[in-house]
Amino acid sequence: MAQLPEPSPEARAHCAAVKAEIAARIAADGGWWSFHAYQDFVLHAPGLGYYSAGASKFGPSGDFVTAPELSPLFARTCASQLDLCLRVHGGDVLEFGPGTGRFAAEALGVFARLGTPLQRYRMLETSADLRARQRALLHAGAAAHGVHCEWLEALPERYTGVVFANEVLDAMPCERFEMRAGVPLRLGVALDERGEFLWQARVADGAREGDAEFSSQAKRRLAEASEPLPDGYRGEFHPGFDAWFAALAGMMRRGAVLIADYGLPRRHLLHAERAMGSLRCHYRHLAHDDPFSWPGLTDVTAWLDFTAVAESAARAGFDVAGFTTQAGFLLGGGIEAELAAALAQAGDERNASASRVALAHGARQLLLPGEMGEAVKFMLLTRDCDLSLPGFTFVDLLHSL
Repeated sequence: MAQLPEPSPEARAHCAAVKAEIAARIAADGGWWSFHAYQDFVLHAPGLGYYSAGASKFGPSGDFVTAPELSPLFARTCASQLDLCLRVHGGDVLEFGPGTGRFAAEALGVFARLGTPLQRYRMLETSADLRARQRALLHAGAAAHGVHCEWLEALPERYTGVVFANEVLDAMPCERFEMRAGVPLRLGVALDERGEFLWQARVADGAREGDAEFSSQAKRRLAEASEPLPDGYRGEFHPGFDAWFAALAGMMRRGAVLIADYGLPRRHLLHAERAMGSLRCHYRHLAHDDPFSWPGLTDVTAWLDFTAVAESAARAGFDVAGFTTQAGFLLGGGIEAELAAALAQAGDERNASASRVALAHGARQLLLPGEMGEAVKFMLLTRDCDLSLPGFTFVDLLHSL
């Protein structure tokens, strides 16, 4: 952790305020807080959490880079698949967590080129800072393409169309557990004698809020692990999937949900070789596994159990229509043609060589197994429509769920 760069004085003061508030809440709750509560606070607490405090998150000045920031080829290839969805069931596009707005900007260009039957591009964004950045980027482009951009702070009451969620579910608060004598203990946060945060495991005996749900979900998931997990094994699961998909189902009359996120099927995720789980923190483009380092300034995520995603979606009334790797989705969806077109267009630019290198480098990062190609998965869910996308035919992983 000594390798992490020091925050600015202003950022340090913000971090100190976050730590003080959490410490006070832990003390008020008897000296222990579930990791689910801790993660929810450090990410989403109004005015204090990572996603609500206004600091830059994406790109060179932020903490991480998402696929739309890496290369325009990601959004262009995805948008061509969304076009096919909209031609089947009509409606709008609703993007969860649109970040800087770069995906939307590229997608709108593709929709204009293809003549996609779309009137509204809707974005669910709770951060005022990010909404301002998105508006600045999209204002001219949306008008030129004849599409109305609309920003939402909550789900609409009724909806038909496509929902797109890229790296959204992995930022949901998760529960952590530690195996001891074959029993999953609930991992939480306590304070040491200096008032610093530390891990503390306890039996989920019903004395704390969420114990019953923790025990139920942990038992169900661990029953399907690839093998018994050894003592000391730590893992995570997201208890909020049922509520999220129930909310989507409550508004969606007809359409599709396209999810892109880091994760694995359950049998691969809950494996003895993953002894420390998948919890990952991102700060100034450095990845580490200590969520107590610079709270409020650091992104905290965990990989998805895509079997759980599929189960929650099915319980809400969705059909699981496709599951594949990011490389499979992009190759099946035509990224090679998008790359060829972009390279040809770059040939007419002043800095043609640099543009071509950037395009090739971005494509490698999106596709290679050691980059995002296999770590990120795509899942297609449908509701009241029969839909098949080329992106899920190149590598079909439905059987692995």
